[in-house]
Amino acid sequence: MCAGVTAFNGLRQGGAAAGSKVAVLGTGGVGTLAVRFAAAIGARVAVVSRSRRAEAQARDLGAELYVAFDEQDPAEALRAWGGADLIMNTAPHTGTAQAAFGGLRPDGTLLFVGFDGAEVSVPPVALVLHRQRVMGSPSGSPHDLRDTLAFAAAHGIVPDVTPVTLDDAPGVLAAMDAGTHRGRAVITFGRS
Repeated sequence: MCAGVTAFNGLRQGGAAAGSKVAVLGTGGVGTLAVRFAAAIGARVAVVSRSRRAEAQARDLGAELYVAFDEQDPAEALRAWGGADLIMNTAPHTGTAQAAFGGLRPDGTLLFVGFDGAEVSVPPVALVLHRQRVMGSPSGSPHDLRDTLAFAAAHGIVPDVTPVTLDDAPGVLAAMDAGTHRGRAVITFGRS
């Protein structure tokens, strides 16, 4: 629920619409749901991630462009795509969004739903001359959650989860800490 409402409400607050170009930074739980929601809205979707590891999945979810941050400058790649109306940072790194900012179209929005403790610095001339915006969006209200669930149900969007036992949880947490875990793990409790 948290990842879903964060992704859906962020797209809504950022102005994603049919035909708009949305660049999703990050391929974790929020990012993959953002790609699915954006595609269902009718937006054209680009995904920016560290490596090509998630490319096939991103394309299967509806991304028409995939940018591997470790191979290509994301701003340059987004400009070559024609620029993004919305760049949605779902990655837990502020620097990823900073690097992609130059890929915004005029009147575009850089939206933070993921971030770290780093400061954001953007050129004021871009904000003024290109009417670009930088904003953040928390996950959302109970009303936003109802809208998210209704939209997800109407479009058949459900998160991909991997069931794990309570005994498996320490290993999953260690993999998450190491940055090697993919997807969402859900602890299941069975009867003894």
